Amino acid sequence: MLTDITLQINLSPGDVNYADLTVPALVSQHEDIKNRLLVVDCCRPQKSKLVNPDIKFPVEKFNTNVKKIIAICQRLLQQNIVSDVYLIKPDDPLIDAMSKKYLNGLYKTTHSAGGTANMAYWLGLDLPDTRYVIHYDADILLWQKPGFSWAKETIKYMAENDNVVMGVPRFCPPIAGNTNLQSLHEGRPSTDHLNYWTNDWFSTRCFLVDKQKIARYLPFVQGKLKLELLARRYGKRAFPLDPEIVMFKSMAPRGAMRLMLKSDNAWITHPANKSEQFVDNLGKFLTIISQGHFPEVQRGIEDVDMDGWLDYLKVPN
Repeated sequence: MLTDITLQINLSPGDVNYADLTVPALVSQHEDIKNRLLVVDCCRPQKSKLVNPDIKFPVEKFNTNVKKIIAICQRLLQQNIVSDVYLIKPDDPLIDAMSKKYLNGLYKTTHSAGGTANMAYWLGLDLPDTRYVIHYDADILLWQKPGFSWAKETIKYMAENDNVVMGVPRFCPPIAGNTNLQSLHEGRPSTDHLNYWTNDWFSTRCFLVDKQKIARYLPFVQGKLKLELLARRYGKRAFPLDPEIVMFKSMAPRGAMRLMLKSDNAWITHPANKSEQFVDNLGKFLTIISQGHFPEVQRGIEDVDMDGWLDYLKVPN
């Protein structure tokens, strides 16, 4: 049993169509973790240069989905699938505390300029009282070989390098005949190690974080990043930035790194578009993944290849 670690999953009203499938699936892959926390963002994104919430998040529909996602979380809690649920409301007093701790008090908006979560990620890091936190967005699909723990592997290798503050499994099934390649579309240069790669990008999609190490870099907003954010705010540019960009611009210049395991015993994939087709077939996809299977066209590709998965369903296996 892993005791000094929390499994934390972010949920929002946008996840109502699949959360009751994906959350149990993720939890089932981490039966050795007893602390299982859902952070539920019930706040409607603010208006920004990129998003008009009245168009993208109509009030009536948004409020209906808030009630639905809360009901889903309550069921998951009653069924002991998760151990804790935290609801973020617009008047949450912790928003001010998170702003001061992580953002140097520069902004308190619950979402980024593009309408994606902001405060939910900082609360997901802060609420657990364990040293380590595994985070997943609610739409992550995970394969983990029975008996293998990417969390244990990651913690072991993080201890080898003091600058490594986060770790992740593979972000896609390995490329056939070349397991020493992360994916077919890496965006940042990486350093090769025996059992993992390191680079300076900190995706918020999925990660395991060492909170003791992260604390050295707080608040994230300082120096050049603070000046950039002020220029964005007063120059009426896209503001604020996504949490992963904030962490990258803050920690990477100071030498912080993230590791990605080379092991093909665990990988994730992620739907770029949660279409009706995706939702309708999600149960089947999760069953296939739980058996360690996937369409060959998914190798090396992070986002779900819908055509490939639908074709795979048609072929007897």
